[in-house]
Amino acid sequence: MKALRNISIVLLLVFTIGFVGCDTIDSPDDDPIEKYLGTWQVSDQPARLNYEVIISPNPANSAEVLLKNFADLGGSAIGLVVGNSIVIDKQSIVDEYKVDGTGTYIKSTELRFDYDLDDGIDNEARKSVFTR
Repeated sequence: MKALRNISIVLLLVFTIGFVGCDTIDSPDDDPIEKYLGTWQVSDQPARLNYEVIISPNPANSAEVLLKNFADLGGSAIGLVVGNSIVIDKQSIVDEYKVDGTGTYIKSTELRFDYDLDDGIDNEARKSVFTR
């Protein structure tokens, strides 16, 4: 009788640990871009600019987002979501302006971007903080 009780306790512990452990595994249905979507207020340095960027899913690629008004240029940059980062490969946004860089997810209300802005004459390193 005592052995049956000990086995029951062990099985209960194993079941409980296994059940709690399942909560930490990401579901294949989780969308990795979801945390980036929405309207963000941007403080961009050293340009001392404040503007708004809207991040939305890229309908052409489910692993990418569109960053409308990135660098306060009016157009959209395309960013590849890789874990807690948005990678912007060198691309033209509007006319001769090219950008490339990386954004890092800090928390649900903050992203930080380090990127280069090339206007065809000068290349400027920028740091921006996105908040909401």
